Amino acid sequence: MSEHQIVGKPLPRVDAREKVTGQAIYGADFRLPGMLVGRFLGSAYAHAEIRRIDTSRAEALPGVYAVVTAADLPRGEHYDAGSRAHAVFAGDRALFVGQPVAAVAAEDLATAQEALRLIEIEYNPLPAVLDPVQAMDPSSPVIQHEGPADRSEMDVHTQQAADVKTLEDNENDNVVNKVDFEQGDVARGFAEADVIVEHTYRVPMVHQGYVEPHSQTALWDSSGRVTIWISTQGIFDVRERLAETLGLSASQIRVISTEIGGGFGGKMALFAPLVAVLARKAKRPVQLVLSRHEELQASNPAPLSVVHLKTGVKRDGTITAIQGKAVVDTGAYSGAPMTVICIMLGQAYKCANVRIEGYEVLTNKPSVTAYRAPGGPNAAFSIESQVDEMARAIGMDPLEFRLRNAAEEGTMQPHGRAHRRIGLKETLAALRPAWEDAKRWKQEPGDQWRGIGVACGGWEGGRGPGVAFMVLDEDGMFRLVCGVVDLTGSHTSLAQIAAEALGVSPARVRVVKSDTDTGPWAPMSAGSQTTYGMGPAVQEAAADARRQLLRYAAAYLKTRAGKLTLADDQIYVTDKPEKHVTLKKMYDLANGWSARFKPILGRGTAPRRQPAPSFAACVAAVEVDPETGKASIRRLVAAQDVGQAINPLSVEGQIQGGTVQSVGIALWEELAFDEQGTVRNPNLLDYRKATAADLPFIQTVLVNVPAGDGAYGAKIVGEPSIVPPVGAVANAVADAIGARVYDLPIMPERVWRALAARG
Repeated sequence: MSEHQIVGKPLPRVDAREKVTGQAIYGADFRLPGMLVGRFLGSAYAHAEIRRIDTSRAEALPGVYAVVTAADLPRGEHYDAGSRAHAVFAGDRALFVGQPVAAVAAEDLATAQEALRLIEIEYNPLPAVLDPVQAMDPSSPVIQHEGPADRSEMDVHTQQAADVKTLEDNENDNVVNKVDFEQGDVARGFAEADVIVEHTYRVPMVHQGYVEPHSQTALWDSSGRVTIWISTQGIFDVRERLAETLGLSASQIRVISTEIGGGFGGKMALFAPLVAVLARKAKRPVQLVLSRHEELQASNPAPLSVVHLKTGVKRDGTITAIQGKAVVDTGAYSGAPMTVICIMLGQAYKCANVRIEGYEVLTNKPSVTAYRAPGGPNAAFSIESQVDEMARAIGMDPLEFRLRNAAEEGTMQPHGRAHRRIGLKETLAALRPAWEDAKRWKQEPGDQWRGIGVACGGWEGGRGPGVAFMVLDEDGMFRLVCGVVDLTGSHTSLAQIAAEALGVSPARVRVVKSDTDTGPWAPMSAGSQTTYGMGPAVQEAAADARRQLLRYAAAYLKTRAGKLTLADDQIYVTDKPEKHVTLKKMYDLANGWSARFKPILGRGTAPRRQPAPSFAACVAAVEVDPETGKASIRRLVAAQDVGQAINPLSVEGQIQGGTVQSVGIALWEELAFDEQGTVRNPNLLDYRKATAADLPFIQTVLVNVPAGDGAYGAKIVGEPSIVPPVGAVANAVADAIGARVYDLPIMPERVWRALAARG
């Protein structure tokens, strides 16, 4: 039974009412007097020299207030033309279809669209390369890139690869990042193996799939200060990016987060500089909301990867060697999670002999960014398919094979760092009942091909520092002030942590939505670090406020603080409850002209946390139609080590959400590009997402293995769940049809190709 009163209880979200009643204000809902509509014109070519831009006809159109291009973008001291975050507009070259070349601000949408049509651009088309493997060829056209690879945004999501030394590739300019991990002797490992398995796995570019497109509104004041209202995962990150790109100081920028309709790693500061430049030139507030077509064509999806794996195993189930090569498509600008993919290919299993090479490669496609455990599904599909092949080759149960080889505390990872305490074995063991049930289900009669699969994988996550304030207000409520964006219900969990530390009901804690002017610095809501990283700061701030309250109440009640109890709305002497003081009275005693004490203000700061990796595992059961080759999900059970679930209701929702996204990657999702680099399916009719009709109820299993130094034993939660299901589904399909599909998504035509290849 939990020793906590509030932590560990399944409470509804604090913002649930305003969300379900439509009162929440999202980016596209925001309005300012005199606000203009912003639109941008994307490149018509995947790779082209821009010889001339004539905006005169657009500027002369009535109702147009500004037209901007790369020439209008100030290049501050820290501007980096090789960073997508800085290179808002194409300069002398366009590097992918849809890349902003010019933008307009007009009084309405129709005028803005007409202005874009009037902009004349003279292109000189250049050879484009869309396949990362082809881009590695020394004879391939060189894609423009300036400066070192930009890993700043990716490092936010996980510190796992932040300090890994990358290598230069002098053979091809399109390789912007390279790693080479080696442990032991892979040649010896293969010599010791009884069975060797070797395959190549391909995962396409996919979109994060947030419901709300990018939206941002900018307004400059007479002092030259800009305010941005934006749907983002990190207000301080937006401020930093704007300062670097526009050559401003942080004090010249205020960032206010609107409600955010999903992010999953893809909502940072991508279009903020564009709308800021438009608003400055127009001298009016400007709002830019992307269309779904622009989102799917020109935002920042998750990367394509091509992973070749060769593994060796003994008949007793011991993995003797893992050798891999990962080629990761980063699009036109660096920033792909290539290093993370390479680490994760050898992260979950004990193996003395490992050699993994990784290449981050430029192509003429939109630059990529994070998507929930960035690179995790890519790695899991590859290594978990390979692990299943090894288990079946030696006749061992796939779950037992994983348990035998599962990494544990002290196991060395490919980049030379030993695991801290992890709960991988416990998580796999927790799935044994579901696995046995799936086996029995598979034997039931039916007219569909049935298959079951299991997979696992983990994520280290971010662990940024945090700051929080706790204030006692006039009505006896506690106000928690912190600068994190509530992306997934984290304000509810932080309120629970605060309430637990204060000793009051969560209903007495109000979390305010701060901006960069009113809130203390906070990390991005990314890398699963919000509750884990901010929680200790909140806990400390609440404990500080409690100490102050009890000290002042003791002076007022003429007793010692240790003899007092803080209840919901009052503080009383424990053995004399009639001797008490209300929280409202304590506010009066600490504020105003006749105050006897100092105002109650609790402060909490937390340094970077220790790594607290979380591992997840999944069992999937599928049916494949023998006539069409269509795979349908029938059962999904997801287990995850969460340390301590601050709010089990929220944690279970996170696990279910990540599982759905992973299944989507396995079966349906793919950004399909034509030979000219144009996305062929830039809408939610042709870009297939999972729907409620596609999925069964997802059963969750919470595993508690304490580690790290999160508040009340909490670990990271949000990202690990997306890692294993893609592998579990792929393994289940392979089990059903007796053949393996090596390219995602597993569409019916690929099922039939796999069957044909099997013979």
